[in-house]
Parts: sequence; structure tokens; C-alpha cells
Amino acid sequence: MNMKSPSDIIRAAQKEKRKALFEHEAKELAHSAGIPLPTSAVCETKDQDTILAAAGKLGFPLALKAISPDIVHKTEAGAVILDIPDSAYLVTALAKMRDTISTRAPGAAIRGFFLETMMPPGLELLVGGLRDEQFGPSIAFGLGGIWVEALKDAVFGILPMSEQEILDMMSQTRANMFLQGFRGSPPLDQGAVLSIINALSVLMNDNPMITQIDLNPVRVYEKGAAVLDIRIILI
Repeated sequence: MNMKSPSDIIRAAQKEKRKALFEHEAKELAHSAGIPLPTSAVCETKDQDTILAAAGKLGFPLALKAISPDIVHKTEAGAVILDIPDSAYLVTALAKMRDTISTRAPGAAIRGFFLETMMPPGLELLVGGLRDEQFGPSIAFGLGGIWVEALKDAVFGILPMSEQEILDMMSQTRANMFLQGFRGSPPLDQGAVLSIINALSVLMNDNPMITQIDLNPVRVYEKGAAVLDIRIILI
């Protein structure tokens, strides 16, 4: 990524009267706070050769995501294609994505494409931040991915929180059972999750124009973690 400062990213969105940051903008913000992410490339063009060149530098398999101010839910609009194995498939995926978007989100402007390396399977968590007028910033933690709505595992804490308070909050969830190792599975990197929560807390504290951050899923491994998708909403 060509890194910009958090204030520059937020100002650019405000100038366009966008409440939600583009995913690549949100990930630049996250990267600036030390949140681990998959390797990625932003192609602010629809030129196929440029996109193929960027993909070649990243390596396959890849995820392809459209950049559009008119698309809020990328999956529903067909603006996400995962597990692209090679350049030939990427060419097909680009054409398919354009056709699908024109059908499901007619009139949506495509500014470019976001490429991202695919990550191996792992435990999927949710880490979130919310700014409330009365209580100030808070954080949420629990199982993520497909389990967010199904199990409603999230717990909440008001910032600032000490490391021990965060660990105590995490211990109240089903997610913590999997982090510790469940039915013979190895324990996962709780320290990496704690670092992500601390980094999100700093983002909320240092950027008062941010009203909501959703990191979902945060994919956790025996060693390390990576945030696969991020949503940041501005005041």
C-alpha cells in the first residue's frame, strides 16, 4: 500500500461526504496502528494489464474486490471473488464481476480494484469499536465470521481498559475456549489477539471522527493473526 496518514484518509472521505471508508482506506488506517493484514495492492484503475501486473507481484491465490462508493455490501453486489488461482482466472473474474455488478447494482461506479492474498483457515473472531455520546469509546469481542449472528458471542467493555481487564472480558466468551485449545486442538495466539484489541483501542482514541470499527473476521493461528475485513464508519 502507498501509506497515507489517518487524518489524510479521513479528510479524503469527508471531502466526498462518505461516512464509510473504502476497505483499502480502512486497512491503511489499521496498518498505521500495527494491525496485521494480508498483503494487498490497490489498483485505482480498470485497466486489465495494470491489475494483472499487480496480481503477479502479490502472487496467487488472491481475493478480488471492487472499489465503489455506491456499493455498501460487496458480497451481495457480486463485488468480491475469492480464491483466484492464476492470471487466466483473474481475467475471467474481472469480466464476471463487472457483469454481476451491472446487474445487481446498476449504475454503481467502479473506481478500481483491491487485490489481497488469501490467508489459510483459522479461528475467526470479531473485534469491534463503537463511540457512544454518553459512554465514549467501547470495544466488542467474540466469535466472528459466520458465527456472529448465529451464536451472538460478543461481550463489550468501556475504554480505557487495562490488559487484565481485556483478558477478563475475553474469558467470558465461547471464543476464549477455542483460543485456549478445545478438545485436543492446540492453543492459539491470544497475545496476537490482545495486540489487535489494543491497537483498535488506540485507533478509537486517536481518531475522534471514527464512530465505529468492525474487524471481522480476525483470523487467528497458533502463531499470529490477520484481519481479513474491516469496516470503519465516520461521524
